[in-house]
Amino acid sequence: MRLRRLDLTRYGKFTDHSIDFGERPTDQPDLHVIYGPNEAGKSTAFTAFLDLLFGIATQSPFGFLHPYSTMRIGGALEFDGEKREFARIKRPQNSLLDADERPIPESAIRGELGGIERDAYRTMFSLDDESLEKGGESILASKGDLGQLLFSASAGLSHLSQKLIDVRAEADGFYKFRGRSGVLVDLKARLAELKAKREKLDILASDHARLVETRDRSKTHYDEAVTERTCARGRIDQIQRHLAALPRLVALRRIHERLAPLADVPDAPPGWANEVPGLQKEEIELGVQTNATADEVERLADEIAAIAVDEAALRLAERVERLAELRARHVTAEKDIPERRLQLREIDRVISTILQRVEREEETEPRRLVLTAATIGRLRELIEARSGIDASIQNAAAELAEACRRLDEIGERAPETGGDPQTARERDRSMAELATTVEALRSADHHVRYRLAERARVTAFEVLSDRLSVLRPWQGTADDLVAMPCPGPDTVQRWKAAHGNAEAVLVRHQSEIERLTTQLCRLEAEWAGLASVTGVVTDQEAAEIRRRREQAWAAHRHALDLASADAFEAAMRHDDIISAGRFSHMSELAKLHQSGQALAVTRADLERAVELKDGAAAALGRLDVEVAEAVRTMTTSFVSVPSLPELEDWLVRRERALEAREAVRNAEQDLRAAQSDAGAATQRLRAALGRAGRLQESDADFDALVASAQAALDREAELCRLRAELDGRQRDVDLRERAAELAESDERIWAKAWSATCRGSWLGEAPEVPAIGGPRGPRCDRRSCAGAREASRSRRPHRKFGEGPGDVS
Repeated sequence: MRLRRLDLTRYGKFTDHSIDFGERPTDQPDLHVIYGPNEAGKSTAFTAFLDLLFGIATQSPFGFLHPYSTMRIGGALEFDGEKREFARIKRPQNSLLDADERPIPESAIRGELGGIERDAYRTMFSLDDESLEKGGESILASKGDLGQLLFSASAGLSHLSQKLIDVRAEADGFYKFRGRSGVLVDLKARLAELKAKREKLDILASDHARLVETRDRSKTHYDEAVTERTCARGRIDQIQRHLAALPRLVALRRIHERLAPLADVPDAPPGWANEVPGLQKEEIELGVQTNATADEVERLADEIAAIAVDEAALRLAERVERLAELRARHVTAEKDIPERRLQLREIDRVISTILQRVEREEETEPRRLVLTAATIGRLRELIEARSGIDASIQNAAAELAEACRRLDEIGERAPETGGDPQTARERDRSMAELATTVEALRSADHHVRYRLAERARVTAFEVLSDRLSVLRPWQGTADDLVAMPCPGPDTVQRWKAAHGNAEAVLVRHQSEIERLTTQLCRLEAEWAGLASVTGVVTDQEAAEIRRRREQAWAAHRHALDLASADAFEAAMRHDDIISAGRFSHMSELAKLHQSGQALAVTRADLERAVELKDGAAAALGRLDVEVAEAVRTMTTSFVSVPSLPELEDWLVRRERALEAREAVRNAEQDLRAAQSDAGAATQRLRAALGRAGRLQESDADFDALVASAQAALDREAELCRLRAELDGRQRDVDLRERAAELAESDERIWAKAWSATCRGSWLGEAPEVPAIGGPRGPRCDRRSCAGAREASRSRRPHRKFGEGPGDVS
């Protein structure tokens, strides 16, 4: 056996991983070394190989990533140069699958391994570091000769010498030469006792038949008695149950009598029974709360009753409270007068400073300078709005300048467009058709199908060659296999069933012949032993002696002489001796009769078994002749007629070869379909490029045409992008110009509002705007963007009404 490939489909941390060891090399050793860092999966792969051969354990430690129900390993094994595909799943039974996902018996692998078990295979052929260390320790610790030592180390038997000593001791305990004790001696003594007991218990066949009949009759009577006893016991139990139920029947009747007056009362709703415990609990809580509330009311009533009212103090209470408040205010005002004077001087100084800041030092009446709340609010609003207006003007100017710069930049990159709008629309239509064609052909899979079909055809040819090679000694092609007149599966199954039945019958009759032959030898030996030991003559011999006596008596009556008398006397004495001997050995004579009868029956059974065996052999021969005729009808390539299992295996291999032929035909059909689709796609793409004016003579194959079409589409897309970006930036410039105009308009409106507000107060004329709002930013000069706008308009393409920026020609 050789491991060709190991598939770690779902095992441990591996998913859809495969280790391929390739073909067997012919000019170098077939040795593969798998190395890697720790936790790389070497031990996992090693255990997966053993699980593929002998099955996944019930509690496998490699189900941490994939559940037990999804665990799967596979591989390709070579047996005598033939590669076979196997797969193993986690299942108690039928876990080994073939290449067609069908369960197969474990003997498909175990038979090639010689029936070796997992532990023995691991010890002998799958040595790892741990087993080698244990073997070395066994070598160091073992005792005995070198052969035992090396065998102990290689086979993993750590105490071989001790085991041998134990085996010898056990053998001596069983039997020891010239020993008077031991298991064998005890067994011999026991055998003698059993033999004596058997002879003591041995009875005649008639007595045995009578005893068997008595036993059967007694057993029948016993079964009937047991049945009657069971029925009686069941009846007694039923009566006991009725007696035990009588008191409860009285109580039940009383309950029915109590419920009779309530028969007309309607039944409560189903939910009331579930609400009763909650209502009882709520009743208890409300009762407790009621008692507590009553106690609290009684306590408060007692406290109110105990209060004494002083009418004189009650009338003076308000005046007493006011005296305390007035005294506190008097004390606080006396302490606060110096602080208030300091604050007055500070306020006067602040007013003088403010008058200096507003350039009104000579103003003697500061109240005149106080503006109204509406004027102050309006001025504050205008001052706050001024910063926003300035910021808007500055931002609008900066954004307009930036938009003009970007417009100039994209205007330099965008190409000049123009020309006939009709030609531009035709060009757009052809490019759109080219894009649609490229997109449709890009999603086409004819090139992928071509590669897959070519690969499948090569693989199918290899599989077909391999499967045709295993049909030897037959020689021919796959078409010859199709035309071959082979027996159908029903015929093969009929042959198998008939062959199996004939073989079973033949084996059964052969076993019966062996058994009857052994029994016949035993009966003959027993009959000869009885005849030789007892000296009792048979009935035939006794009849012959009696016939001779009668002949001697007839001769004596006729002659009546001394010689005839002596002959008659001798015959009579001989007959008397034989009769006396037979009478004294009646039991031995009965045994001899039984042995003779059994011997005759056994000889008849043996002759019948031989006849049946010959008939089964003849039926098996006729079946072999029928199979041979079918094989000769199929082909003449077989040197010798194969057996029925070999023929069935050959037919299975023929079916696999036909499946491989069908796979080759399907692959060739897919290849032709992919080639046809590729030719149609090439013609379609060539026509689209021709209509777009981008067809080149150098573009011959499909990939070159796709590349040319994609390059043309990329160039057209880039032009469309630049034109769309040019239009977008032109719109951005227009938007920035409108924003700048709005900012200048807001500034003019603000100046008018400021002048109007100032004229309505003591301020007189309004100061300059920069003095109020701070320094102003740069102004927006829209004239600098005029050149950029004109240049962009000259590059803008012709567009019919309703077209967007992306519909340029």
